[in-house]
Amino acid sequence: MTRILECEELKSGDCPADWEKLPLAGERDIRVCTVCLKAVYRCANAEEARLRLAAGHRAAVAD
Repeated sequence: MTRILECEELKSGDCPADWEKLPLAGERDIRVCTVCLKAVYRCANAEEARLRLAAGHRAAVAD
């Protein structure tokens, strides 16, 4: 499972959705959240995810 980090909509931590089940957003490593309708970027590691989150993006990382 690829976890979506820091869900803004739920305001309770990580999103319960599985990134791999979200619809594609035109590129291999980008999906669209069906709740907030934002792009969610699959990150290779925790550091990349931290940088995405710091930039205001949605980020997902594999468990």
